[in-house]
Amino acid sequence: MRQSLLILPLLAAACTASPAITEPDLSTRPAAVVECFRETGATMLAAHRAGPRPGYPENAVSTIHANAGLGVFYAEIDVAQTADGQLFLMHDDTLDRTTTGSGTYDDRNWADIASLQLVDDDGTIVAETLPTLADAFAAARDTGMVLNLDMKNVEIPQLVDAIHAENAQDIALIIAYTVEQAAEIHALDPTLTLSAPNRPDELAAAGVDLDQVYLWLGVRLPEASEDAVLAERGLETSAGLFRLEDGTPGIYQQARAAGIEILSVDDVVSAVNALGGPETLEAQIQACSAN
Repeated sequence: MRQSLLILPLLAAACTASPAITEPDLSTRPAAVVECFRETGATMLAAHRAGPRPGYPENAVSTIHANAGLGVFYAEIDVAQTADGQLFLMHDDTLDRTTTGSGTYDDRNWADIASLQLVDDDGTIVAETLPTLADAFAAARDTGMVLNLDMKNVEIPQLVDAIHAENAQDIALIIAYTVEQAAEIHALDPTLTLSAPNRPDELAAAGVDLDQVYLWLGVRLPEASEDAVLAERGLETSAGLFRLEDGTPGIYQQARAAGIEILSVDDVVSAVNALGGPETLEAQIQACSAN
C-alpha cells in the first residue's frame, strides 16, 4: 500500500477559512500528477462512489482503503451536509438505501445520524458508521489516494473552507459541473485541481487556469481523435465508464487506447485486472509521484 503523503506533500502551514495563497508550489497538487499521466501514457482509475462491492459500502472509509490496495489512485466521493453544518459522505437525498436509517438528513443534526451503520449494495449491514469528510481525508492520507469531491447539498465556499481547514489541497480535487462553478472555485483558491466540463475556451475566458483542470468527457467511451485534439493543447481528460461496464476488459482497454487519463468506474476489480493489475497501476502512480 502506498505511503501517505509521499506523493503529494502537505502544506506546511495551516490555512484559515479565507487563506491568502501566495506563490503555491503547484507541482505538489493533483493536477501535476494528472499531467504526468498524460505525458507517460498512463490511465488511472477513479472509484465511483469510492468503488463499492460486497462487504464494502459506497462512500465508506473501508472501501477507500480496500481499493487503494488494488492500485486505484482516485476515490470519487459524494459530500453532503447536515442541518448543523457537518460535512459527511452521502450520495442520495435520503438515508434509506445506504444506511440503517431512513428519511432525509438535511433537516437533522449530525448527532442524530452519526451512529447509523452503513449498508452495502447487497443490503448487508456492515460494522461501519457514516464517515465525515474529515474521516475521508484521513483515509486518503493513510493510503496515498486522491479524493474527487462531488458536491451534493453543499455550497462551494463551504467545501473550499473544509479543504483548507484540513490542509487537504494536495489530496483533494473538486468536481465542477459548469463553467460557472469552476470559475467560482478557482476564484476562491486558484491552486485547487478541478474536474471541469469539456469547454476549455469558455473555462479560460472565465479566468480558470487550464493547468489546474482536467476535462470531463461524460459517461461514454470517447474517441481517440477527440482526446488527441485536447492532448495537443496539453489538456488531460476523464470519462465515466460506469453504466457501461459488463465485467469484460474491453471497454477499459479501449478507453486506455483512446488516451483517457482518468476512468471513473463502478467495477473496480474488473477495471484493475483489465489495465494490468495492481502492480502495473502502482508502478505508473509511483513514476508520476516521484517528484
